[in-house]
Amino acid sequence: MIRAARTVLLAAAFALPFAGTALAQSRDIDLDRFDGRWFEIERSHNDVQKDCSRAQIDFTRQDRPDRYGIVVTCTRRADGRNEVLRANARITDTTTNAKFRFTLPGLLSFGGLAGQNYWVWDHDPSYDWAILALPNKSDWWIWHRDQNTSAAERARLLARARALGLDMSRVVSTGR
Repeated sequence: MIRAARTVLLAAAFALPFAGTALAQSRDIDLDRFDGRWFEIERSHNDVQKDCSRAQIDFTRQDRPDRYGIVVTCTRRADGRNEVLRANARITDTTTNAKFRFTLPGLLSFGGLAGQNYWVWDHDPSYDWAILALPNKSDWWIWHRDQNTSAAERARLLARARALGLDMSRVVSTGR
């Protein structure tokens, strides 16, 4: 059960995290363009992901309206093995499509016990990158379509995250 809870938190960390103030939150997310493969390139430090690198997130529409499947593949630094987490996402704000609730499938998802809310706080109009965080901004992630983004692009996106009010004191660069 502890491993399952850790896995849920890992998915949440890769899932659609968000940061910023309510006034800065993204609006009008085009979910058809949000679908697909993302790579986590930067994030805040968190215990769940402490030994995770090269996180890949596959975000795909399911057969029910406002429902998505998430598959997070994480390479563990210590032994190089891949860990795969599957989660479900439900849009909780259909006006903006920028708020999600991620839950694990199966027994742990009963009553939303193994779930986490994520908000998209900023994104590229061409959907090349997105900045996600928990509603309280305690944890955040930067997703990109290109796993091998340049140092200049990373710095630019970190500056955007800082402008949203995200804590930059414990940044973890991933995806290299």
